[in-house]
Amino acid sequence: MKMKTLVLNGPGDFEYTQRERPVRADGEVLVRTRAVCICGSDIHAIRGNQKMFSFPRVIGHEVCVEVLEAAPESGFAAGDLACLLPCISCGACIACRKGKTNCCKSLRLYGVHEDGGLQEYLSLPESALLKISFSGDPVAIAAVEPHTIGAHAAAKLETEPGERVLVLGAGPIGVSCALMAQSYGADVMLAEISEARREFAAERFALRAVDPREADGAAQFDAFTDGEGFHGVIDTTANKGSMEQAYRYLGQGGRLVYVGVLNGKLELDEAAFHMVEPTLAASRNSTAADYRRVLDLWRQGTIDPARLVTDTAAFADAGDAILDWAKSGSAFKGVVLF
Repeated sequence: MKMKTLVLNGPGDFEYTQRERPVRADGEVLVRTRAVCICGSDIHAIRGNQKMFSFPRVIGHEVCVEVLEAAPESGFAAGDLACLLPCISCGACIACRKGKTNCCKSLRLYGVHEDGGLQEYLSLPESALLKISFSGDPVAIAAVEPHTIGAHAAAKLETEPGERVLVLGAGPIGVSCALMAQSYGADVMLAEISEARREFAAERFALRAVDPREADGAAQFDAFTDGEGFHGVIDTTANKGSMEQAYRYLGQGGRLVYVGVLNGKLELDEAAFHMVEPTLAASRNSTAADYRRVLDLWRQGTIDPARLVTDTAAFADAGDAILDWAKSGSAFKGVVLF
């Protein structure tokens, strides 16, 4: 039996192909894809500037699936909805032994190193799926993954209620970081140079967003923090200038988390950095625990993952739609529906 697959052959080159529908192996779950959100890293791959990416590839790691067939002892049953856990870890390295599967020494990712969600059916290891145990829309389930990135980063801030957090960048990951920091009781501000993104964050999520280039930008930060600086800063920009200056927003003893990945070197004024005595961390991917936290917040009504999504396309039209999203940058978060 054949299935339709959307393959990215090279930068800007999508092609629908027919492949054999997979057969479930022992320890696997046969699923059909229901929804796939398109990530910023997918857009970079489409534009040809994703260094970890190899062509040809079926992209898509923000995925909702419906179970078709599973072993009785797996905990899955036909009709269950689940989200894909995209990190493929070895389970044996120093990171995996400590539960840090998100930074496994030999980490691979669905949609980057292995074919991902833009195909009608997949057969996946049971460990690669997390069942949704409550009623959830496929679009929202697919949008859980970007929130887990925010959850992983926000946890590294060790935020306490009432602390002040600045998130640099108001894209989907920046917004998810802000929402996750709020879930710990933090008072959050976003810094974003795009007026459209500032307005979107304010209108859809009631998040305060400031243009740091404005003449009164520093005054707004000072007013927000009573002149003490932020307890925590999360930088999602992957911008050299932003990342090198991010610690300057911190108050003494603050915490800085890098989420965006810069393909290059950073230079810090070490003396000025040292005098703040900040804690510096990087945040990479997410773990099953981060997924469970996001799902708990969703079930409680604290967040709605689907609110990140602004654009939709049917799978039959996805090749053209995704290219348009990549070219125009008009979609805050696009989703492909099956």
